[in-house]
Amino acid sequence: MKRLTGKFVFAVGVSMLAPMLSMAEITITIDKVQQRWPWNNKVDVTYTISDSDGDLDGRVGKVVLTSVIDGITYTAYESAPNLDADVGTHTVTWENPPSGVKREDCKMIASYYSVPVRAGNDYMIVDLASGEVTYEGVFTADDKLGSLSGQELSNARYNVRKYKTTHLVLRKVPKGEYKTGDGGTKTWTTDKDYYIGVFPWTDYQYWYVIDFPTAGIAGRDSIKERTTLGYNRDIRGTTDPTITPPQQCVQNRWIIIEWLNGKTHMNFDLPTEVMHEIATRAGTTTTYYWGTDASQASKYAVFGVSPGQDVGTKLPNAWGLYDMVGNNWQWCLDVLNGTRETDDAFTPATGTHANRVVRGQDANTAQANLRSSARSDASGTGATYSFRIAYIVPNE
Repeated sequence: MKRLTGKFVFAVGVSMLAPMLSMAEITITIDKVQQRWPWNNKVDVTYTISDSDGDLDGRVGKVVLTSVIDGITYTAYESAPNLDADVGTHTVTWENPPSGVKREDCKMIASYYSVPVRAGNDYMIVDLASGEVTYEGVFTADDKLGSLSGQELSNARYNVRKYKTTHLVLRKVPKGEYKTGDGGTKTWTTDKDYYIGVFPWTDYQYWYVIDFPTAGIAGRDSIKERTTLGYNRDIRGTTDPTITPPQQCVQNRWIIIEWLNGKTHMNFDLPTEVMHEIATRAGTTTTYYWGTDASQASKYAVFGVSPGQDVGTKLPNAWGLYDMVGNNWQWCLDVLNGTRETDDAFTPATGTHANRVVRGQDANTAQANLRSSARSDASGTGATYSFRIAYIVPNE
């Protein structure tokens, strides 16, 4: 674990630049410590994190601000991992500090703690501006940052704005044997790894693709699930679920998966409903991916409110996937009441029906309906459903 510190000796209300200590090319400084005036027992602390060699982007970090008064150390602020711990200037508030904070010999110390991201291919990262695809590993139980380790630490890394806006993050589902249906009534053996979006495609990502780089994304900063897109017209560009959207010219930004495939030269698509349920369950066979108790749904799913809430506000499943149920139904490749030519999780059901399968329920449902196996259907041009991106890894 890496720790960097910067010390600041201050008189309340006076702004000065702090001396700083660095490790590698990351530095943290306290720029200003300012009491609220008139005095309301709050102190605003402004600090800056700099990273000249790009090492910070490959780490999960947290910031701790402490103050020493009469030999006693007080914690002024402790961030959650990756909150206010990125490059740039941040201002946080020390709530209810002791009265001694007004003294001129009070000391403020900023500390930055971090752990490096693991090498591996558990996560796929797509830079939506450049189309560059990179991979990262999941953290292990030996990787600790505060009370977090393992998958929880990976969740903290990716449940930040970057991966809901300018980047796309997908989690690998390794080839193996999986069960679907409540109680595990059906067994699937997958012969390929596949990736599926950690979050549904967001409103910000949509406008970032559509408007970039000419019109910009001013005023379009929503990280809600993107809806109002037709299955064929806007998302895939083809009605045949067995045909992966082609790698069209990247100027064709209005058809999302065609654009993504053209940008990355890969074959992304929607998941089949089997792929979606396997990912939703994350190895479980219980009615809900958090267990058997429907009353726990409020911890894991957005429901009982209007659809279209921000993504990543609830707890993920065991594989770090957010919003797999609730908020909005999500498109799958399968044709309603279609036939699957082979007993293969990656082969969608096909047929002549105009409707497609949707999975995951929406925010208007009751908590008891948020089952991992919940399914419905919608028109291929329906406008109120969201989606997440999937990628099947070809066998070599």
